[in-house]
Amino acid sequence: MINCNSRYTGRLATIVALAAGFLPSLSQGLTTSIPQGEIVAELELVCSGLTSPVYATHAGDKSGRLFIVDQAGQIRILDVRHGVCLSEPFLDLTAKMVVVNPFFDERGLLGLAFHPQFRMNGRLFVRYSAPRAGSPGEPCFGTSRGCHEAILAEFRVANRRANFADPASERILFRIDEPQFNHNSGTVAFGPDGLLYFTLGDGGGANDGLADIPPSHGPIGNGQNIDTVLGSILRIDVDSTPGPGLEYAIPAGNPFAGETPGADEIYAYGLRNPYRFSFDRGRGKGNRRGGDGRLFLADVGQGLFEEVNIIQNGGNYGWVIAEGFHCFDPFNSGMPPSSCPGTGPGGEPLLNPIAEYNHGDGIAVIGGFVYRGKESAQLFGKYVFGDFSSSFFVPGGRLFWLDADGALTDIFEFQLGELNLPLGKFLFGFGEGEDGELYVLTSGSLGPSGNSGEVFRLRVAGDDDEDSDSDSDSDSDSD
Repeated sequence: MINCNSRYTGRLATIVALAAGFLPSLSQGLTTSIPQGEIVAELELVCSGLTSPVYATHAGDKSGRLFIVDQAGQIRILDVRHGVCLSEPFLDLTAKMVVVNPFFDERGLLGLAFHPQFRMNGRLFVRYSAPRAGSPGEPCFGTSRGCHEAILAEFRVANRRANFADPASERILFRIDEPQFNHNSGTVAFGPDGLLYFTLGDGGGANDGLADIPPSHGPIGNGQNIDTVLGSILRIDVDSTPGPGLEYAIPAGNPFAGETPGADEIYAYGLRNPYRFSFDRGRGKGNRRGGDGRLFLADVGQGLFEEVNIIQNGGNYGWVIAEGFHCFDPFNSGMPPSSCPGTGPGGEPLLNPIAEYNHGDGIAVIGGFVYRGKESAQLFGKYVFGDFSSSFFVPGGRLFWLDADGALTDIFEFQLGELNLPLGKFLFGFGEGEDGELYVLTSGSLGPSGNSGEVFRLRVAGDDDEDSDSDSDSDSDSD
C-alpha cells in the first residue's frame, strides 16, 4: 500500500511502538495551497463491507463487472449493471500472502490487470506480497512485520464469464526480495502498446536508505541505481518468451535492454513509491473519446512534497536527489538544499513532475485516472486523483483534479456535494470502469482491518453529457 510519511513508517519500529511514539507531522506549519475548483462531485455508494479496497478495474469483456482489489487478500466483483457487490471473491490470495498488520501495513494484495485479449484467453495478472524468512542484517529481519517478496503472478479463468479465477492456475512471472515493509507500489496495467507495466518502490524506509548506517539500499540508494529494478516502473512482454524457463520477454524499446548497462525491465526510474499510475485512454487517432496514451504516475513523497508525473521512456524522475520540484538532502530531509545536481549518475537529465503540493494539503498522493467517460461532461479530460489523509491517524482524505487536456500544473480540490462536506475517510485508491466512469475507494480504518471499506461512483452534480458519441461499442476495448 501507500507510504504516508517516513517520519512514521520508515523507522522499522513495531506497530505498538509506532503508535506510542507518534511524532508531529512535518505538515504542521505548512499552509494549504490547493484551492477548491468549480466542479461539485457526488459520491454514490456502490459497494460496502470491504476491508481495505485499494484499486478497481474492469476486464474489457463488456460484462459490466468491476473488479475490486482488497489489500487484505481478496478480489471482489461489483456487478455494475445490477448494482450488486458479490459476496464470493473472484480470487482469494490470503493463504499465499503475508499476514498484514491490522493497524497499518503497505504489503498485501496490491494490483490487478486483465490481458487485453481476456475475452479469448482468460488471463489476468496480480501483484501481492509473499512472506520470506529473511536473513540477519536485513532491515526487515526480526521486525513485527517480517520480511517479504514482491510477486507478479498470472492467473486464468476457465470461462471468461465465470465469476471465479482458478487459484491453482498461478504462474509466477516475477519476484524480488523487499528490504523493508513499505514503498511497495503495486499497480499493474497494460499500456496502449499491449505490454505489461508495473511499479516497484525504492525498497522502503526513509531517505532511500542513505542515512542508515551502513546505507541499507546501497551507496547511491535504489532510485538512482539502474542495476536494480527497485524505485522504477517496469515494462515486460507477457506474450513472448525468449527461451525455456523464461516467463516473459524484454521489449526492444526498453532503455537498458540488451547489452546496455542497467536492468532490462526498467522503463523509467528515480521513483520513491510510485503507488498508482494509469494510461490516458482518451484522445487519439481512431478513438473519438480520448487516449493519447500518456502515462500519469503519482509518486508518494517523504516529508514535504507530493508529486504527479507524466512518464517518458527512459526518464529519470529524480529520487533521491529531488522531491517534487525541490532538491532533497537525505541527511537533512526537512530542509531542501538550495541547489543539487540536475543530472543522474550517468549524466542523464532529471525530469520534473508536472505538478506538486506540500504536506499542508495531505501526506500521501493517491494517483487516479484521466476521465474519459460520458456521464460527467465537466469532468472530461480531467486527471482525477487525491490524497490519503491530512494526518496519519485521523481520516481526512481529499479529492483533487487537474486539467489533463490543458495546463496540467494547476491542482484543484473537488467540492463534495451541495453542502461541500469533507470526505471524512482515508482515501485508498481509485477505479475505472469499462465505460470510463470513475470510482473512489475509501475506508474508515487506517490499516487493513474491519469492514469499513467502501467503493463510491464519482459523478458531477447536475451534469449530463449530451455528447453525440453515444455508440457504446466505440468506447469499449476491442475483442
